[in-house]
Amino acid sequence: MVVLVRYSEVAIKRGSVRREMEALLVRSIREAAAGCGEVKFRLEPGRIFVYGDDQCVAKAASRVFGVKSVSPATEYSFADLEDLASKAASRWRDEVVGRKFAVRVHRAGSHSFTSKDVAVRVGALLATAGGSVDLERPEVEIFIEVREGRAYTYREIYEGPGGLPLGSEGKVLALVSGGIDSPVAAWYMMRRGAYVDVLYCNLGGVLTEAAALRVVEKLLEWAYGYDARVLVADCVPIADAIRRNVDRHLWSIAFKRALYRLAERAARRVKAEALVTGESLGQVSSQTLQALAAVEAGIDMPVLRPLIGLDKEEIVRMAQRIGTYDLSISVPEYCGIFSREPRRWASRGEIELIDLAVHDAVEAAFSSMEVFRKGELGSAAAALSSRLAGLAVDKVPDGAVVVDLRDQEAYIRWHLPGAVRVELDKVLDFVERTGRDKTYVFYCYEGALSADVAERLRKSGYRSYFIKIK
Repeated sequence: MVVLVRYSEVAIKRGSVRREMEALLVRSIREAAAGCGEVKFRLEPGRIFVYGDDQCVAKAASRVFGVKSVSPATEYSFADLEDLASKAASRWRDEVVGRKFAVRVHRAGSHSFTSKDVAVRVGALLATAGGSVDLERPEVEIFIEVREGRAYTYREIYEGPGGLPLGSEGKVLALVSGGIDSPVAAWYMMRRGAYVDVLYCNLGGVLTEAAALRVVEKLLEWAYGYDARVLVADCVPIADAIRRNVDRHLWSIAFKRALYRLAERAARRVKAEALVTGESLGQVSSQTLQALAAVEAGIDMPVLRPLIGLDKEEIVRMAQRIGTYDLSISVPEYCGIFSREPRRWASRGEIELIDLAVHDAVEAAFSSMEVFRKGELGSAAAALSSRLAGLAVDKVPDGAVVVDLRDQEAYIRWHLPGAVRVELDKVLDFVERTGRDKTYVFYCYEGALSADVAERLRKSGYRSYFIKIK
């Protein structure tokens, strides 16, 4: 058995460019099919033939960028039209008995017969075997591809992602938050042939980071042929600097600006040629044209936004297709910290003041950045999750300040004795007023958000814990 691998955009390339892209495709398919046992490759114009465990190889190759579609097929040589038709009919005879069928033929090369001749002759033999031809609504659809002295017959076609082979278009650094949009943007850039390294800016604690790393791990399952790097920055100091030194109406723009500055430094570290973000025009206040112009002003490399014209429903569908959606919706969201009556624009003077306000924090985040390879993400996420043990308590310590992070309605219905309800984006204000000499215990609905708040405050020097409520 053999797997036919089809490509489209690569086929229009010429000379050394095409040969290089085909070599990248073979390398990626070989890595994708590493668990399928021994495989061998043979190339012809417009096709890659892979010999091995056909079903395993077909499913693996269908996830390789640059691949249009794949089919597990039966390969045979033939002497003439009658020999070809006889072998094809023999392969499918039992499957068409008592059923409607259609034969679709594609032919490449020079032959004494046409594609229609093949379809007619094979159809006649299968009709004799007990099937009936129905080209409009067949129950069984049979495909035959004829290439010089060989023919390939198959029924299954697995669609691939298409695009260009990974590595054919340089390297970019994708800003991935772990949410729904940014992994999709990174995937689209891989689909266009770019190697993608990832920058994750953690605003929460270990639980948030662990959840985000699992999203990135799922995304990079598509990165066959490249051992991507994942850069993890502790961005809590950046958030603190913004809160202390920037007008609250500019917090969202200020954070994006700081993130771009950090990403610019990180991109040079990994030798990336552009930044990639998950922004979609007008989706939120920090993604208006004016806000986007403000945050990228003076950034000395291209900022690519593959999702700029997509709406949320389209992005969600793509996240579901690539497998990151379910993981993304479980990542705790911290954007509320930067959303107090946000302004949609900032003047040049305000941007200069923001750069000054966040400069030291950006430098600190860059200097302390951790770097993982894609194969290390699973163990890194597991190690982070295990660190939560030191933050959890089974009961409230004597004298602790108990903070309820749920909504007002839930708090009114029931809360822990003595608990104070605080909005997420006002937690830092609350603990600063209450004092560093206190012990704080947080709780929420499921425990994830309170764990991250406790971890974040622990980093800032507070005695903080979280407790799970039933």
